[in-house]
Amino acid sequence: MKNEKFKVIPNPLEGYKFSFARCHAAEAGAYIIGIIIAVITCVVLVGSDGRVQWLSVLKEFYYYPVLFSAPLLLGGLSMTVRIRRVRKIMTAGKKLEGRIVSYRRIRTGGRKSYNSPNRTILNVEFTHSGRQTCAVGVGHKLPEKVLASDRCSVYILNDSVFVTGFEMRKKGDPEIEFKMEEN
Repeated sequence: MKNEKFKVIPNPLEGYKFSFARCHAAEAGAYIIGIIIAVITCVVLVGSDGRVQWLSVLKEFYYYPVLFSAPLLLGGLSMTVRIRRVRKIMTAGKKLEGRIVSYRRIRTGGRKSYNSPNRTILNVEFTHSGRQTCAVGVGHKLPEKVLASDRCSVYILNDSVFVTGFEMRKKGDPEIEFKMEEN
């Protein structure tokens, strides 16, 4: 089994489920909230004093609206770029069948002595010039609790890989077992 140097593109919203509608909703939300914060900041700067001119206040304190809304606007821009990259891979790339062969849990953030592993990384196997594997981050949930099957879809374009199409469990479905790797 080969492990070529593919660049795994993560789900823009993390997790197992992927949909362009959810991504666009997050993108629009970031832009809208960023603009609202900028407008509210401008209103607060000007205040209720009718004698103060908007432009004179904004010329003097222009950096406040930018400072408060920039993180959200940059987040929206980042989401736009990630959505476009995924769309390009899914439309121009090659779709293959993949299979989850194992998973591992890793620890992220904070002091190691107090944190237990809290992120799941799936090892997905697919056939592209031989059997290949890639590691895909899927968030915090265990695959046994979320997935109904070990099957997924793998999209490849050049050296980029995007994994999606996980079959989600419904209430009452039995749990399936996945091999867990030890760290």
